[in-house]
Amino acid sequence: RTRQLSPHHADLRPHQTISSWLRGVMASMSSTKQLFGLFLVFFIINNYFETTVSEKFYSLTEKQRYDGWFNNLAHPEWGSVDGQMTRKTPPAYSDGVYMLAGMDRPSARTLSTLFMKGEDGMPSTKNRTALLAFFGQVVSSEIVMASESGCPIEMHEIEIDKCDEMYDKDCEGGKYIPFHRAGYDRTTGTSPNSPRQQINRVSSWIDGSFIYSTSEAWLNAMRSFANGTLLTDGSGKMPVKNTMRVPLFNNPVPHHLRTLSPERLYLLGDARSNQNPALLSFSILFFRWHNFIANQIEEKHPELSDEEIFQKTRRIVIASLQNVIAYEYLPAFLGRSLPPYTGYKMDVHPGISHVFQTAAFRFGHSLIPPGIYRRDEKCNFKATVKGDPAIRLCSNWWDSNMVMTYSTLEEMLMGMASQLAEKEDAVLCSDIRDKLFGPNEFSRRDLGALNIMRGRDNGLADYNTVRASFNLKKLKSWNDLEAINPSLFKEAHGKELLKRLKRSYRNSIDNIDLYIGGMLESHGGPGPLFTSIILDQFTRVRDADRFWFENTENGMFTPQEIAAIRKITLWDIIVNATDIGSDAIQKNVFFFNSTTDPCPQPVQLNASMMMPCSYLKGFDYFEVRIGKISVKNYPR
Repeated sequence: RTRQLSPHHADLRPHQTISSWLRGVMASMSSTKQLFGLFLVFFIINNYFETTVSEKFYSLTEKQRYDGWFNNLAHPEWGSVDGQMTRKTPPAYSDGVYMLAGMDRPSARTLSTLFMKGEDGMPSTKNRTALLAFFGQVVSSEIVMASESGCPIEMHEIEIDKCDEMYDKDCEGGKYIPFHRAGYDRTTGTSPNSPRQQINRVSSWIDGSFIYSTSEAWLNAMRSFANGTLLTDGSGKMPVKNTMRVPLFNNPVPHHLRTLSPERLYLLGDARSNQNPALLSFSILFFRWHNFIANQIEEKHPELSDEEIFQKTRRIVIASLQNVIAYEYLPAFLGRSLPPYTGYKMDVHPGISHVFQTAAFRFGHSLIPPGIYRRDEKCNFKATVKGDPAIRLCSNWWDSNMVMTYSTLEEMLMGMASQLAEKEDAVLCSDIRDKLFGPNEFSRRDLGALNIMRGRDNGLADYNTVRASFNLKKLKSWNDLEAINPSLFKEAHGKELLKRLKRSYRNSIDNIDLYIGGMLESHGGPGPLFTSIILDQFTRVRDADRFWFENTENGMFTPQEIAAIRKITLWDIIVNATDIGSDAIQKNVFFFNSTTDPCPQPVQLNASMMMPCSYLKGFDYFEVRIGKISVKNYPR
């Protein structure tokens, strides 16, 4: 049917391509934020979201579920909430059933100290930004949640070496870090024919669960039910606080050593959104992105109901998130692109693999800096209320709502876009290696040690076995490992690392923890094994998704809409959903070019530049106080 054309659309000539017409429109438009915002979603809202035959068919048949069920009609449970993780290699539990793998290997804390301890303040060799480093947590949260404890909690001890500089300064000995095993499918772990299988508590699809949650009841608590928008506070820019007490994660704040009210947290779609200031910033960004698009659709189509606007908006937001993750973030993170999309494949399983979740994708932890710069559009970098040049991570775990009382979303995003990530290597910065948040009984933990233990918890096979499973050459000698990463192992420091590796694993190249081996492959990014695992995972997630935005057979988008969505970048989302000007942040927000991009960081951030964090504290649940006498009753 005939469509009403906008003034810009009327200029489109029959012989022009979409891209050439776009360039002409862009050149003719003013740089004001209002017109720029309208331009970005012009195709999708002003033109293609008139009701087409394909969209009407889609609307009459189904809406994509929030819990991931029925994406694959032949296997409706594939990719759904609480589904089993996927095995890419046979399990290697110590007893063949459920006991931790690698019982004969060194303490995970010892290995972390030997291979992941190093200096903060070493910049990315590829000029990757802190924004890329922290966006990786968004990607992870979108497709996997598989480290949370089961019920009842299974606790294991990570042994601490005597006189550990962080956890045993008084050289008392006998100390340990508590480790909680992940929840699992209770029908498994009963015999060698049915080894333990951990579960993923979110859907495997890139379906906006990070934004909308995996439950319609949860989502309804976030919706305004007016004009397709999500609930905002009085400013119209921020989500409301969690006064409804939706079950967000509310871990103890380390510097308070107690659990604070859940009502102080922002009500968002992912239970983990309030964990740190960067993750909270991205959560609010996509919250605003939803409302921006909803407002544009409502303005163009006032006749639509709230539900119609909401579902149209949700489809665009999910599609833009899919595009950013698959075609912008992954190439920046890996240095390689996914293979070309060739259509929906209903026989491909999208499940998140154990090797991806517990090892390969955790490479991103090496990029995390100890703090977050903030700045304005005039390149003024802002100190915190305590005078630190940046917001220190270990001082703000689970207290991010307080950061937003003296900071803005715009300052956070511009700061991360100007700040360089940490060097791509095996080293983790001290704020996550020594001072990660923990439970009340142990307020500071070691993320490197937890990563190693999570692999053992999941029964991962050793590093060499996993290499063979991904069609990589199995190492026959230590010289083969040197050949994988010669830039590391030819240096004096690398030679020392190799000696430590041989000594730690008793000279057995077939008993190395996957996480350790994979991290030592890295030079400038994930090494060959981790890259193979990550490419396999995201290729399966994309190709197995019936609702993937490029699938022309599902009736969701026309070829023209798909082409428009492919042009949306994270920069587009940022400058349209926030008050950041189009020239105040570089177009490729995942990299920083010091010669052309605006507002370079003052200096590579180092933990020593900021105030120390509170040290390890503990709460003894078995301590009974009688008058002034303290009695400790430890179970034996």
